[in-house]
Formats: sequence, structure tokens, C-alpha cells
Amino acid sequence: MIARLFNAPLGDTETAMGVGTVGSSEAIMLAGSAFKRNWQNKSKAECEPYDKPNIVTRSNVQVCWENTICVAAILGSTLTGEFEDIKRLNDLLVKKNEDTGWNTPIHVDATSGGFISLFIYPELEWDFRLPLVKSINGYKNVMENCRENMLVLRERIEKTERFNIVSKDVGVPLVAFSLKGQSFHNEFEISEMLRRFGWIVPAYIMPADAQHITVLRVVIREDFSRTLAERLVADILKVLS
Repeated sequence: MIARLFNAPLGDTETAMGVGTVGSSEAIMLAGSAFKRNWQNKSKAECEPYDKPNIVTRSNVQVCWENTICVAAILGSTLTGEFEDIKRLNDLLVKKNEDTGWNTPIHVDATSGGFISLFIYPELEWDFRLPLVKSINGYKNVMENCRENMLVLRERIEKTERFNIVSKDVGVPLVAFSLKGQSFHNEFEISEMLRRFGWIVPAYIMPADAQHITVLRVVIREDFSRTLAERLVADILKVLS
């Protein structure tokens, strides 16, 4: 069922292979191990060194050399919830592989956004429809109602005219926002003071090349209602007053 949802090319056998993990970190490491083994086998067959694969990590871009074994993309970034453009990444990597003779694949971390996109953005191409996507990890934990409540919260925060919205509409149902201009309190102080009202709203400094931006992040769970959205905005305004 999951293979069909992710548009896997099942063929005549209608069979697929997957494995359960305790979380996305383990899933990514298992995928990396599989890609490393494939790269080692390919390098051995070509009589090339196979003891030093290149692992590319984010913060936010790293140099890629000829030993790269795979490219990992995230469908729902941790900080802002936005979906990385996996189709564009696939297209660029197809050309790179053609130019170099490499066979570098893509792993998609879809823990946050995989089952969201299937039902809310079915036209978005990020899964096995793309030829270089060879593995995906993810789970189903949100519904379309989460996105609707996210849009409600986003609208209420925008109406205060005190914040810039950093997150995008297409992505994980969360709202990431930063203060406009000068304020008596910064985002970290707002986060701390909201605890007095029972809210846990983390504040983050964005990664490299965007470190001048600090955001507050609210992740919309299934039990986050529109009433709670109204209450949260009211408490934020109390903190700012």
C-alpha cells in the first residue's frame, strides 16, 4: 500500500520492500548504509578505491566530490516546514550523472511531509516518480485539518502586524515567524515568557546564510484547534504588551 502511495514502480510482481525503524535518523542511516554498499560494489567492479565515500551534509551546502554515494533531501524542513524542491534536485542530478558517468541516487526524508503531501499536494513530484529517488522514509501522523488550522494561525499572526511569516503554505503544517523591526523583546524572550501561559514555542536561529533571522515555530498537531490558535495569538500579544 505504501509503495503505491509513493508511486513506486512495482512491475508485474506487485511486490515492494521496506523496513520499520524507530525514527527518521535511523532510517536515514540505514539508507546511507545501503547506498554506501551499492557505491562500494560499483567502485570495486570498476577497480576504483572504495574505502572513502563522500557523505554530504547540510548547513546548508557542502562541496560534493566524485565519491558521493547519494544525495539526501528533506520533505518538510525542521525549522520552517517547507518542502525542498526534490524534482529540481533530481533534474540537476540527472544531468550531472550524464556528464560524469556517475550513478548518484536520491534518498528522501519524508518523515514530516510524506503522507501530508500525498493527500494535500498529490500533484507534487517528489517520490518514486522521479527516476533518481531510490528510497524514502516517512509516516502518517497529520491530516488535512492540520493544514487548515495552520492557515488560520498564520492569518491571525499576520493580522497582528508584529511579525513576518517565514514558513510557506506548501510544506509541513507549522508556522514559523519572526519579529518585524525593533521590539522590546526578542524571539527567545517571547518563547520563554509564553511558558507562563502553558505554551512551548521554540525559538531558533536560522542556519548558515540566514543566521540574521530568528524564528518562533508552532507545529500544528491533530489536537491543535482554531480555538487554541486564537488563544495562542492572544497570549503572544499579552507578552508583547
